[in-house]
Formats: sequence, structure tokens, C-alpha cells
Amino acid sequence: MCLPLSLNQSNLQTTRYGQPEKPGFGVALERIKQDVCQSERLRIMARKRLNTIDMATGLAIFLVVLGHVVARQPPEGNDWYVELKYLIYKFHMPFFMFLSGTVFYYTYKPINTAADYWRYVTKKGLRLLPGFLVFSMVIWLGKILASHFLQVDNLPSDGLKSLMQIFFEPASSVAGSLWYIYVLFEFYLLFPVFVELFRRNVAAIVCLAAILHFSVLAADVTDFLAIDRFCEYSLFFAIGIVFVSRYESSVIWFKRRAILLIGLFLLSFVSIGFIPEYASKTLIGLLSIPALYSLVDAIRSERVKRWLALLGTYTVSIYLMNTLFIGLTKGVMLKFASWDNAGFLIFFPALLVAGIVGPILAQKYCLARIPYLRHIAR
Repeated sequence: MCLPLSLNQSNLQTTRYGQPEKPGFGVALERIKQDVCQSERLRIMARKRLNTIDMATGLAIFLVVLGHVVARQPPEGNDWYVELKYLIYKFHMPFFMFLSGTVFYYTYKPINTAADYWRYVTKKGLRLLPGFLVFSMVIWLGKILASHFLQVDNLPSDGLKSLMQIFFEPASSVAGSLWYIYVLFEFYLLFPVFVELFRRNVAAIVCLAAILHFSVLAADVTDFLAIDRFCEYSLFFAIGIVFVSRYESSVIWFKRRAILLIGLFLLSFVSIGFIPEYASKTLIGLLSIPALYSLVDAIRSERVKRWLALLGTYTVSIYLMNTLFIGLTKGVMLKFASWDNAGFLIFFPALLVAGIVGPILAQKYCLARIPYLRHIAR
């Protein structure tokens, strides 16, 4: 068992006359034990931190799938879902980007040379881009083929042009649901430069990110290369960096004010009727961060924790494949019934489950067994 040292405890042995004695084998052994205990405490703290982040990511990806149940034209007579989706889109991606920034800085290792940077970018590119490329092509080609048999949303209409749009205007393309992966890679490209340029001064990083975020209000930022999304979400990504750099104090602050933070988050939705859309999304998104983190951290049900952690583990798989399974399930179900009015009460849970369970099963039992594909969606 590792016990903390007293601040008054001496690191030197003394003789029986009270005079200091040079450290011997016993003192050296004790110091080694102390170092091991400290490492163990840090390891436990790190694992606890990642568990909470995993569960929060699980909640975030659940909200993403919830918002993807209806892609384009909503079913008639179900305004409740339209309103729910509108509210979710006010905060789910800001919270998701905060978590992404947290993971980025938690795993970040200092970059001292151009070679270090190239290795870092290459590693992240090999981690993110194959999945984006493969599933973008699957969505593009799959929609063309499936349109001959099923109803398909956002069907490619311009051949090669719609294919090229995936790589230059991802958010507006037929694979628009994958834009997050594209922007996340851009963050991994540029934020290491920001971190090293400002010598890990998180205040300066947040200031730059805030300027990028609010530039969307001041100018018509292009969606070419998803620059508009990069600017919009850079602030939330940077806040994740701040959270990691001040983790202990941040968590304590959240815990002590959890009820207040959740209340302010709920109250922030009132701003929708009084301030511009972008401003209300910024406010709600910022307040969602401490509120949702505190909510997840306060969960005591082990079953709920396990489910959220499972979703967090399969976040990339779910993100890449949820719209495929939702679209396929919807197309098949529409062959037999309408999803308008009361019919959507059957479609809604079926599509939600398909968007979550389908990717997990596909990754675990299909992709994981194929050498070249097992890592692209994990």
C-alpha cells in the first residue's frame, strides 16, 4: 500500500547521536518504493481520467447518432423530432470537439524538430485518413447503387464532381456526415504548430482559437477544405487543451458546482429566441462542456457506465458507419411501411439502434477480421 510522505519526514537517516548519516541501502530502497508508489498513483489517476473521457465520448457519439436518424426531409407529423434535433445540434459537436481537444493534448508529446512533426502528422494521417477515404467511397458508390432499389437521401447527382466534392467541400458532399474526421485531421495538422509556437501557453492558444471562431461572424468564411468548420470548432478544441493542462483543479471546480453548471446549460437554451444563431450556439456549446462532463462524472450506475464506455470505445466505428446502417435500415423499412405520423414511432428506435449497434457489430465481427481494414475504423 502506498502512503503519502509527511512534509516533515526527513530523507536522511540519523545516527543514534542524532547526526545526519549518508543514505544507505535502506534509504535508497525506500526512495525506490516511493517512486513506484508515485508512478502507481499517476497511473491510477490517468486511467480514471480516461474512463471519464471515454464515457463522455460515448454520450457525445450517442447524441451524434440521435441527430443522424433523419438526414434530410423529416417525416410528417413529427415536429417533436425536428425540434429535438435542432436543440441537439446546438451543443453536441462543440462538446465532441472539446473531448477531441482533451484527447489531443492528453496524448501530445513535445515536437522539437521538423522530423518530429512529420512523424506526428504521418501517424495521425494513417490513423484518420484511411477510414475517411474508404467510407467516403462506400457512401458515394453505395448511394448510387442502392438508389436503384431503395429510397436514398442526398443522392450523388454530378458524377465525378460529387466525388471530388468529398475531398474539397466535405461538409456539403454526399458524405457530409464524415466532415468531423476531415476537420479533426486539420486540427492535428495545425494545433501542434500553435502549441509549439506559443510554447504551450494555453491562454495564447485559446485567444487564437477564439479569434478563428468569431471570424465566422465577421466574414463569410469559405467551406473549401472545411475551413469554416475548422474556424467554428477551434475554440472548443482549444478548451479541451485548457482542461487537460488544469485537469485536477477543473474537475474539482466542476464537482463543486455541478448542479449550477447543469442549470446554466439548460437555461442557456432561452438565448435561442434573443440572440443570433451562431452566438446562441457558441453560448450553449460552451456551457454544455462543464455541464455534460459533470453529468457523466456523477453517474453511479455501473451498467450505464459500461454502456457509455462501450460507445466511447467504438466512437470512430460508429461515426464512420452510422449513416450507412441508418440509411440501409430506413430504405428497407420504407418498402413495407411509411415513416410519417405514428409510423415514425417505430422507425425512430429502429434507426437509432441500427446506427449504434450496426457499426459495433461490423467492426467487431467483420472489419476486425480483415488485416487491411481492422484498424481504419478504430
